[in-house]
Formats: sequence, C-alpha cells, structure tokens
Amino acid sequence: MGIINVTPDSFWSGSRVKDKTVLKERVRQMISQGADAIDIGGCSTRPGSLQPSEQEEMKRLEWGLATIREFFPDVIVSVDTYRPRIAEWCIREWRADIINDVYGGCREMYDVVASSCAQYVLTWAEDIIRDPIEEMKSFFTDSLQKMDMAGVDVKKKVILDPGYGFGKTLVQNYTVLAHQSQLKEFGLPILVGLSRKSMAWKLLGITPDEALPATVSLNTLSLMEGADWLRVHDVMEAAQAIMIIQTLNNNR
Repeated sequence: MGIINVTPDSFWSGSRVKDKTVLKERVRQMISQGADAIDIGGCSTRPGSLQPSEQEEMKRLEWGLATIREFFPDVIVSVDTYRPRIAEWCIREWRADIINDVYGGCREMYDVVASSCAQYVLTWAEDIIRDPIEEMKSFFTDSLQKMDMAGVDVKKKVILDPGYGFGKTLVQNYTVLAHQSQLKEFGLPILVGLSRKSMAWKLLGITPDEALPATVSLNTLSLMEGADWLRVHDVMEAAQAIMIIQTLNNNR
C-alpha cells in the first residue's frame, strides 16, 4: 500500500504531493514497483499537527482522488481519514475501497462501513498505554464486538492495524512488534505502518530522510510476525522484502 499525502505538513516531506502531475507520476511509479493499493490522506496525524476543517480535508482529497480515478481507475484506493462524513463521501463519490481510520473508529464510522462495500482498517491508537499486548488485544476484542453490533461483516471487511507510533513509547512500539503475531488470533488481515516512523529514526539517532534501511528492517520483521499489508512510502523496497519473506516461507 503506497502512501500519497495531499497535505502540506505530513511528518516526512518526501510523501507530500502538491499537484496533479506529480501525483500521477508518483502513483504510476508505485504501481509499477508493486503497489497493490494507494492510500491517500488529506489530514496529517503527526504529533502536534493542526487538524484541518472537514471542508479543507475534502478539498485536498477531491483533486487527489479525481486524479487517481482518472488515470488509474482500477487501482485499490484507501482513504486515510477518521471522519465518518468524509469516509462516506469518499466511498459514494470516489469509489474508495478501504477506509483507513487511524483513531479506532466510532459508532458513526461503523455505520458508514456497515452500509457500504468498503473495507475498514481498525487502528489501535490509545493515548495512555501500560500493558501494550493485553491492552491491544482488549481494544480489538471490544471494537470488533461494537462493529458486529453495528452490522459490520467483520470477517469480510475489517483489517487490523496495531498503530505503531500512536500513543506508544519507543519501547512499547518494539514490544508490540515483538508480539504482533498474537493478532493472528482474531483471524483477520494485519496492516502495519512503520515507514520512516520515529521508532526507527529516534532509536538510531537519525532523521526520517535517512530511515529507509531501518524501515526495510522493520517491515521485514513485521512480515515475519504475520503482517499481510505494508503501508509504505517506498514501494520497491517493501515489495522486495515481501518477495524474500514469501520465498523463505515457501521453502520451510
């Protein structure tokens, strides 16, 4: 899943796209390098970022989604938003295939998912965490029950995201990664977003621009811990990691 940010303030400047020509070329390159889906976001979730209004987020997404659907009509499109009204609009107007909600959802969002054909990425993003593994599993158990009660076909529609970087300390992020395979107990696909995140560059004392090798390492480890989707800025390197792990697993 290749990341496209139509925002002026995403945490890594290399992911920002400002015009139609650049977006078209970026998506074309990602697909050629092996991307199965494009994840587009119009609202930065980096720590300390100012949240745009719904109108501004929609304005950003509109030209981005229009460009993708014009030139790549068959690509799987994921929209990175936590706002139910925007999610519903993206599904209705732009045939969004996946809603990637980094804040764990709410009843209104679950209703949108239940009444549509879109899949949904359920992310664990609590503010204060003491016991990462047990709290993560408890969150998913509770949220999946709520989604089921809202009429969501959980087995067909939901993808789990452990939410690396959201509300977790450096150590807690690595604790979750070390035990990520426990999420397989839910019987649902697992998506991870580790690309150039602070758990890599802060640990190593580098910058996000220098964090591609660390990202490849983290992605490889997450695949070994059961990840089904990698959400990345650098598609070619992620596709290579996937091929290596798949070949390894096929020869065990």
